[in-house]
Amino acid sequence: MFDDIEIQHNELLQSCITQCNLITKTDVVAAFISSLSSRRLDLRSALSSYACGQNLPLHDFQGKSNTSCTICGTYQKDSLVELNVLNFERHKFGGVRHIQPVYIWLDLTIFLGEQISQPSIAERDTLRKIIDELRNLNSGKLSDAEKCIAPFFKANKNEREGIISALGYLGVLHIPTYQPFYKTYTPEIDRCHSSYAKSDWPFPSDLWLPEFGLNDESIQYWFGEYI
Repeated sequence: MFDDIEIQHNELLQSCITQCNLITKTDVVAAFISSLSSRRLDLRSALSSYACGQNLPLHDFQGKSNTSCTICGTYQKDSLVELNVLNFERHKFGGVRHIQPVYIWLDLTIFLGEQISQPSIAERDTLRKIIDELRNLNSGKLSDAEKCIAPFFKANKNEREGIISALGYLGVLHIPTYQPFYKTYTPEIDRCHSSYAKSDWPFPSDLWLPEFGLNDESIQYWFGEYI
């Protein structure tokens, strides 16, 4: 159980960046792939948080005092944040707010205390099948991506949508108008949202259509040693 905390923008940003710097890509990728069989959604979550936070710039609050920061979306001084709610989301859904600095900080702080196992051959094969199936999905809509990966691992609809959302954060889903987060951080003010996907898909996956395909460079960056 966690105590609720009051968030100060600058302090949170420093803590978030510190945790990102303590994390290794190797560990979060291994945890993600292993979770495809273990269904440890709390461990699966860390890869998306790391991807969104690894280029988060240290900055002073930008914006009016009663609005969120135009760079990171955090308020200058937030009301009490219910960390138990965020942690519940880690375990129940694999996280839903990976782009928010407070979630990145909490997620990676907890992750640092975990023992991470290396993915099995079967788990690596599952990842390969997911990527291949998405690559072959040449038309349709975003929701078709969740459906097409269903045969390859045990998961409910929310979990599969979480996988697709994660591939968006990683830049595996090719979004023509944006660079992946691992290359450059997209400020809050510059994030557009889809006019053709359900509103509960997060940026940037909500902008993806199967016709855009996958980004091979991103696949190699994150998963090259496993596929």
